[in-house]
Amino acid sequence: QSVGMTGKQLKTMLVYEGLFYALGAGLLSLLLALILSPLMRITMSNMFWFFTYRFTIMPILLLLPVFVLLGVLVPLIIYRFAAKATIVERLRETES
Repeated sequence: QSVGMTGKQLKTMLVYEGLFYALGAGLLSLLLALILSPLMRITMSNMFWFFTYRFTIMPILLLLPVFVLLGVLVPLIIYRFAAKATIVERLRETES
């Protein structure tokens, strides 16, 4: 807001940033799971004779909407509390 953004523009930017982080974390975890899955299967099968490995994407897909919801709600809640102070007070806090 100190550079000329309206409250609505700032909220929109915060929501998009939260979505970017949530979806980025989901994509990164999915990629890591796909890449490391064969390695873990081989390693664990060699270490433990009773181990059977079944790869599933379901936990990632189930938690992705939770991450997206948190990525939207947390910045908006923090903005609501921060917006109670004036711009000058907020800038003063960041400098000290």
